[in-house]
Amino acid sequence: MWRGWSVLAITAVAVIAIQEAQAANTSNNSAETEAVTVMGEATGSLTSVSPEESAKQEKALPGAFTVKTIDDMELGRASNFEDLLQRTPGVFLQSENGAEVSKISIRGSGITSGEEPLGVMFLMDGLNFNQGDGEATLEDLDVAALSHAEVFRGADAFKYGALTLGGAINLVPLTGYNTAPFQVRLEGGSYGFFRGDMSGGVVQGKFDEFGAIGFRAREGFREHGREDTEILFADLGYKFNDQVENRFYLTLDRTNRNLPGGLTKSEMEDDPSQANPLAIAQDWNKELSNVRLADKLSIRTEEIELDVGAYWFHHDLENRGFFSPDFREGIEQFYSDDFGGNLNFVSRHELFGRRNILTIGLSPQYEDEPSQNYENIFGHPGATTARGIGSSINVPAYLEDQLYLASRLSILAGAQAIFAERHFQDEFFTDEAGNQSNRQNFWGFNPKLGAIYEINRQAQAFVNFSRSWQPPSLDNLVDFDEGPNSSVVYTPLSAQHAWTIEVGTRGEYSRFEWELSLYRSWFRNELLEINDAFGNDIGTRNVPRTNHQGIEASLEVELLRDILIKQSNRSGDRLSLDQSYTFNDFHLDQNAVYGDNRIPGIPIHVYEAQLLYESPSGFYVGPNLQCNLSRYPVDEANTLFADSYVLLGFRAGFRRTKGLSVFIDCRNLTNQHYAASIDVIADARTEPNPEIFHPGDGRSFYGGVSWSW
Repeated sequence: MWRGWSVLAITAVAVIAIQEAQAANTSNNSAETEAVTVMGEATGSLTSVSPEESAKQEKALPGAFTVKTIDDMELGRASNFEDLLQRTPGVFLQSENGAEVSKISIRGSGITSGEEPLGVMFLMDGLNFNQGDGEATLEDLDVAALSHAEVFRGADAFKYGALTLGGAINLVPLTGYNTAPFQVRLEGGSYGFFRGDMSGGVVQGKFDEFGAIGFRAREGFREHGREDTEILFADLGYKFNDQVENRFYLTLDRTNRNLPGGLTKSEMEDDPSQANPLAIAQDWNKELSNVRLADKLSIRTEEIELDVGAYWFHHDLENRGFFSPDFREGIEQFYSDDFGGNLNFVSRHELFGRRNILTIGLSPQYEDEPSQNYENIFGHPGATTARGIGSSINVPAYLEDQLYLASRLSILAGAQAIFAERHFQDEFFTDEAGNQSNRQNFWGFNPKLGAIYEINRQAQAFVNFSRSWQPPSLDNLVDFDEGPNSSVVYTPLSAQHAWTIEVGTRGEYSRFEWELSLYRSWFRNELLEINDAFGNDIGTRNVPRTNHQGIEASLEVELLRDILIKQSNRSGDRLSLDQSYTFNDFHLDQNAVYGDNRIPGIPIHVYEAQLLYESPSGFYVGPNLQCNLSRYPVDEANTLFADSYVLLGFRAGFRRTKGLSVFIDCRNLTNQHYAASIDVIADARTEPNPEIFHPGDGRSFYGGVSWSW
């Protein structure tokens, strides 16, 4: 079925895009003049803002915030979120297969989550992409259809209804206003990698249209690592007038991915390309499909902003995983339906004769998720081992007010009130555990206070104090226990929460552009994988006290300009150094079992850099680095460690806004053996030689070509 719609969709989008390209490039002079006039009248989308408009938010946000455009991503391979978010301070991504990001952590939020990231909110144009229990499926998001990403770290994400310490990543798609009439891009490279996408857009009167279709195939660096993905994205906008616009969004995608599984540390060091033998024998695999529909209405005047949106998406997933008589999770099949909306109102009316920004919002969401597990008999389903229905409700309401005490100084106070429900109906209670049905309601309240001072037009300093809150996901609450009578068990848990203080600065001066944030968080009831006092793995539990602190920094320096090429009327060539550094210092606090041990799962010192020469003709060349500067623990007991690594890369290419662009992208040139991702465990001493290391790709080379009309 899915291959059928993908072929039809590719054909339809290609025909439409070619027709639009021909219409936009017609030789009729009057038609060309009319098209330019329409673009001039319609200055841009109201629902999907430009990168420049997103960057203007910095002056009003008393916290860490980064805008990542697709420009840097398209210098090389443009395949997944790791390519998009490279060198974003404070954001750490892990991939279990080299194809798609499986874990993402900001400030330690989501460290121990499984293959579906937890602890960071993903949105598209402010509309939620996460499931109702907080988990996200990143395969559903097409980086080729994006204009840019807004990364809100911490309490800055309140305005989207984000609850967690990690904040939110708001993805802004391309529209008919800011895309080429037609573009095609092809990429290929090591380990059987091949990716292609076509996209196009146009403005026609009050309508604007954008569509993108893409596919990705890969044999994989490791055995049993083959995957293929197809995705279609489209949006259609209608501008009633210069102040009111509506936009409809459609996403269709399908992924089929073999899972090579984890290795022991010695296996990874000896031969990182091998798969876990059971992964082949039991044919570990993830196959999913998704349909998402969304609609958003935006109203913009000088004094008010109003966004009203609604969405629905449907997931189908089959995950063939590990099965044994002592752990009967095996093959999981489920589908889920998520319904939600967003109401966000901003008033810019003065208060006490001072500039003032008032924000009020509501972001309700409901998820229904029936699931069933089977024995994994050499990749085929056997007897049923579990069956149930999970449902989640989240209703965050939020209020913020930013008052300018002086032209350069403002204070911001805000709060969230949240209701959440997690409900599990056990429909297979003839097993050892019996009926595990349960329902929990959670109530949260997150206050926030911050200030921002504009040092000058180009630089700001800020401070904020806030509370974050995260209820457990269904996977936290419902899991298989281990032992001769392994069965599904519901474990009641509390929501984790933290108080955070953050200070920082950002800006630009002469040839320098920087971001710097320092924070400390005091956690209570953090959700972590732990052992009891007798060394038994008891799964996810609330740890009473933990502390997170860190540094997030980036610095871009224009080292040289007009080196070989000088032009009187425009910029010449330039040599720039773009770098980011993240310090992750996360610890337990007087834990009964592990004392003040470091929380495992994420590197402590992460440094990324790119040195790039660019000419005004579009040529560019330069090396890059991705470094984990120290070893870090992979278990709560801090007895087993992942080693440090330095990955050296190199890029070169020729890029033009219209016409032909080409690139080469070389990665891990020294062929380092390293862990790209790990599965956190409680105590490696109770699990000798744990198979928890997922090797990163070896030396690899990619190249591509694109053409824009």
